[in-house]
Amino acid sequence: MSHPLSMVAGMESTRTASCDVSVSVPQTDVCGLSDAGLDDRLAALGRERCRVEALLAEAVAEKRRRVGGRAAAATLRERLRVSAAQATAEVALASSVASEFPATLAAWRAGEITSGHARVIARVGADPDHADEPALLQMAQGVPVDLFGRMTRQYAAHTDSCAEHNRQHANRWASLVQDPDGSWRLSAYYDHDTGKRISLAFNQMVRTYRNRVAVNGIDRTNSGTPAQRRADALANLITGEGPHNRPDTTLLVIADYDTVSRELHNLRHDDATPVPAERIANIAAEAKILPAIFNADGDPLWLGRAARDASAGQRIALAARDGGCVNCAAPAEGGEPHHIEWYSRGGPTDIDNLALLCERCHHLIHDDGWQLHRHNGQLRLRPPAPPSTPTRPRHNTHPQRDNHPRPQHNPILRT
Repeated sequence: MSHPLSMVAGMESTRTASCDVSVSVPQTDVCGLSDAGLDDRLAALGRERCRVEALLAEAVAEKRRRVGGRAAAATLRERLRVSAAQATAEVALASSVASEFPATLAAWRAGEITSGHARVIARVGADPDHADEPALLQMAQGVPVDLFGRMTRQYAAHTDSCAEHNRQHANRWASLVQDPDGSWRLSAYYDHDTGKRISLAFNQMVRTYRNRVAVNGIDRTNSGTPAQRRADALANLITGEGPHNRPDTTLLVIADYDTVSRELHNLRHDDATPVPAERIANIAAEAKILPAIFNADGDPLWLGRAARDASAGQRIALAARDGGCVNCAAPAEGGEPHHIEWYSRGGPTDIDNLALLCERCHHLIHDDGWQLHRHNGQLRLRPPAPPSTPTRPRHNTHPQRDNHPRPQHNPILRT
């Protein structure tokens, strides 16, 4: 590649000397595009970015073959001005995809998948039991990376996951680093079982902050932004110092009951990750059996208009059914039940009129006009229809109102 990016005759273009692949996107004044035109522009640029990243991965893989991984990462850090950690990760991904997953590299180069999809395929495909590249590529087509990750968890689920659990547990780590300005950064890695329990406690504490629960008779209405609430909740959870006590949590484990053998099979968490065999006995000793019945007459999962808020049983059933946010696959413990047909518009609080959404996706519906729709049997969010007339270019620096004003932000969603 002669130069990362060059301007040629009003085109943004990259070309390789080793092949006839070229990537070009015409320049345009994005301020003059309609909403639909801007969306098309984003999609086109996204495909071209994928193609450039795939070309970069090919070059990185060749560099690694010639000089080794450590030297290749150092070269990336120097030439691309990325961090050492990012350079090391890019070398590992490029080497894996180029040497073991040629079809994935081809789809990446064609702009059909992103680097995130390639990373998931490389991780899942490294397991000999699930090294089915065509099947993984088929699953990845047209699906965002977060949903693809959930699909591969179901695809790669082992009946006995003890070896994987032990590997994750052996690789656990945590880091608390102080930046030069005196601030602190916390990061950690846990096995799925431990991480799930931490996620449950953390999201329950976040929900407590979000709902502005009164403490000692004081209604704490200044709860901050979502990011600030998460930071406050984590500090409260770790130190035990703060306005709230550590919450009680419930770990949801789903099993299939064989009526013939009268045994439970396929124990798994709500995100389809199997429960390690060594953990089953402990969980069973502590468990409360909650049969999930979706169609029995008089079942409490159908509350009609008698109640607006979802019951505890409905929340459990939603976690078991949806496995997380139906739009972005965020963990179920951080989600909230949403009325597909809004309660304020006559929708019942019934299990088949509820969907699990994370806070961000929930606000997309209530604040930004997005709508739930079914795609291949799955609920997904789609943006509002663009206006019929293009948006005029803005040539002055004074702020103007949008053609279609948005509703005000809802700090607490209850629809």
